[in-house]
Amino acid sequence: METTTPAYLEALKKPEAYPDSPKKIKLVETQGSYLFHADNQLYKIKKTGNEFASLAVKEVFCREECQLLLRYNPEWNAEVVNLNRMDSGYRLDATEGEIEEYALKMEHLSDRRFLSSLMKKKNAEIADLSLTAAHLASVHAESGMSVREGETGKAERFQALCDDMLYQMKRYFDPSITQPIIDMIRHPLDKFIHSKSNIFMKRLRKGRVVQGHGALLPEHIHIQGETVRLLSPHEVYKKYSVLDAAHDVATLMVQLIVGGEPDLADHFLLKYKESSKDRDLDSILPAYQTYCALKYGVLTCEKKVALQDESLGTVALEYFNLATRFSRTISKG
Repeated sequence: METTTPAYLEALKKPEAYPDSPKKIKLVETQGSYLFHADNQLYKIKKTGNEFASLAVKEVFCREECQLLLRYNPEWNAEVVNLNRMDSGYRLDATEGEIEEYALKMEHLSDRRFLSSLMKKKNAEIADLSLTAAHLASVHAESGMSVREGETGKAERFQALCDDMLYQMKRYFDPSITQPIIDMIRHPLDKFIHSKSNIFMKRLRKGRVVQGHGALLPEHIHIQGETVRLLSPHEVYKKYSVLDAAHDVATLMVQLIVGGEPDLADHFLLKYKESSKDRDLDSILPAYQTYCALKYGVLTCEKKVALQDESLGTVALEYFNLATRFSRTISKG
């Protein structure tokens, strides 16, 4: 990730760097991006790092994210604009000068209407999850991949994802803690994947392997009135997004449960199944729920190390214990 502060950061805090001279500008820095809130517009610039090592690579993935964003949010305005360096300084959406960066430009949405904010204040309602489920199902219905395009949804690819997460667990905790959890998870997962590989193939042929969101977290879901926006789709590694539709469903369910909203998770599942008419979803969902709980346990461990926050170890164990619980559901099935 970037080790030096880009020169354009200070420039983009000033109205003259924008085509419409906004009155209010706010910079928010995330692990992978710089976000500039400029009145009712948001500009997202990817940081230089392992995933985005050059300007050309950043352009490719900025455009890919824009395309996915429009797929998950029909009838919404989003576009890629240049950040140019000129003799007079930096300017967005300019035609003169040299391109310094690419920015994803989109509507700035109210922070208080993100599902994560609603959950934090205990204001998330059943209606919010009903709208989210219906919206997700409608996008999935238009996002089915062909058998050739959906290779990552096959049983052997899913097995590799699960094996990787189980391996990563060992890096962060003493074996006396993780090995019993790994043993309880691995057996039912392996048995299901090896004996029920036909389920993966059947769903691939039926179009249930989709170009998914890949990171359907509460902080990426915005609900305003009857309108749902799904932000920050996973644009880099398609093995994490071109998967069974169960992956997006399981991701949000896991987050709702860990966030103390299991009833909302159950309601979301019910409404998704009604909207998608996916009668076979339950046949594969527990396996994906297990994988998603493992994945976010590992990601929480990585965050714990990066932030040196020991309290996140407890959260990670909560994810891993949830994975164990879901794996029992696999064995019952």
